[in-house]
Amino acid sequence: MLRQGRIVQIGLDNCTLQRMEMLPVKPSRAAAEAVGLLPLVEFLQRSPGVALTAMGTHEMPGNRVARAKWAYENFCSTFWPEHRDDVEASHREFDDESTDRWVEFTELSEGARCVYGLPYVALLQMQNIRRTYPSLSPEERFEAYLHSMAGMLDLISAFELEIAKYAFWEISHVGIDRLPDEVRLRRAAIKENFTKLQPTVSKCKRAAFNGAMDLHWLSGANLSEDFGATIRTDVGVFSLDNWVGTNDLKLFRICRDLHSTPYNGSSTMRFVRAREAAMEALPYWRNVDRMSKDVMLYRHVCGYRSLDKTLLPNVDAAVKHLEGELRKVLVD
Repeated sequence: MLRQGRIVQIGLDNCTLQRMEMLPVKPSRAAAEAVGLLPLVEFLQRSPGVALTAMGTHEMPGNRVARAKWAYENFCSTFWPEHRDDVEASHREFDDESTDRWVEFTELSEGARCVYGLPYVALLQMQNIRRTYPSLSPEERFEAYLHSMAGMLDLISAFELEIAKYAFWEISHVGIDRLPDEVRLRRAAIKENFTKLQPTVSKCKRAAFNGAMDLHWLSGANLSEDFGATIRTDVGVFSLDNWVGTNDLKLFRICRDLHSTPYNGSSTMRFVRAREAAMEALPYWRNVDRMSKDVMLYRHVCGYRSLDKTLLPNVDAAVKHLEGELRKVLVD
């Protein structure tokens, strides 16, 4: 990468930072191995010219950031002593005296609401449709999701669209047992991380925000490359080759099977999803794949409007609407 004028930057998620918090003040390699961080230690020690960023702090309420930041700095000083902050390094602002137990989406800055708004609205809508329209068939629920996202935001993400297909998929225990292992594991990982039905409005919001952070984390690396993100060093400016790092096995399994792929000079404009023969044989998957392909191709042919002035108001209006809909069927 360095010979190509690029620097690898690894974005670490909340799960990895929590592992760092488990380390003692003077951690050993054995301690790092015990919490699953030895692969990162070995990578940093054998790979010069790498950058790290503690992206996972943005998932935390303010009163947890200081501890995570200290643990991250302690890890770096122990196992990566030659590192130093780049000249444009940024640090998350936080209130150490805050009593918040989780991040409230509506209290985020305008920029943050734009960044996380699409996946947050998408995951809230999946919860809302399953709770509000129990009489609809799985295909009808997916169709309602597809057209409602176009109506609310005029924006549909292929990643969230694929997750929605799993969210509305109904299959018996006998049917699940007949699926190939890779399908069962993927379905279980997506359910646990993104689509598990929540019992209250507050838990719907928390689950949607946590999932939105994961989706941004998985896709944001490619997006920043499309934006031409760079890093300024003592020896010049380099382009970033963004990687993501996690200790979460669910996310590893998900992004191995669902991910962006380079196309026409972009890292994000095409999406890869796994589709085994056992899935293609099921009427549900044939139907939802056909619907999504028809709508996405139609939107592509029609062209996309600029969302510069409409995205934030659309996100805010959609969040207010969906939280109101959920309160009709769930307690706060």
